[in-house]
Amino acid sequence: MFQGEEKITLIIWRNEDVMKVLSEEHITEETAAEIVCDLSTWDRDAQHEAGVGAETLRVIASGVRYAAARRNRPVTVAASDLAVLDGAVERLLNTGGADDPSDIDAQTGIPRH
Repeated sequence: MFQGEEKITLIIWRNEDVMKVLSEEHITEETAAEIVCDLSTWDRDAQHEAGVGAETLRVIASGVRYAAARRNRPVTVAASDLAVLDGAVERLLNTGGADDPSDIDAQTGIPRH
C-alpha cells in the first residue's frame, strides 16, 4: 500500500509504442497487441528488477513468435478422426450439444443411440 506522500510511476505500453521500440524487427500490429497483453502477466519481480524496456519487449516478442509458429504448424489428422469431429460438429449445430449425450461412433462419425 502506498502512503499519501509516496511517489509512484505508471508506465503505459501501447501497441504503437511496442512497434516503435521494435521497429527494426518489423513486428505486426497483431504481434504488438499480443506483447502488450503478455506484459500484464509477465513476472512482476522481473519487471521491478529489470524494468520493461527494449530487451524485455524482444524476449516477449520471441515467445509470441514461437507460440505463433506452433499454432500455425502443419499437422496430420487421420480421415477417421476427421469423421468423428465432423459428426460432433454436426450434432452440436443440430442440438446445441447438451441434448444428445450419446457417444459418436469412431468408425462412422455418427452418434450412437
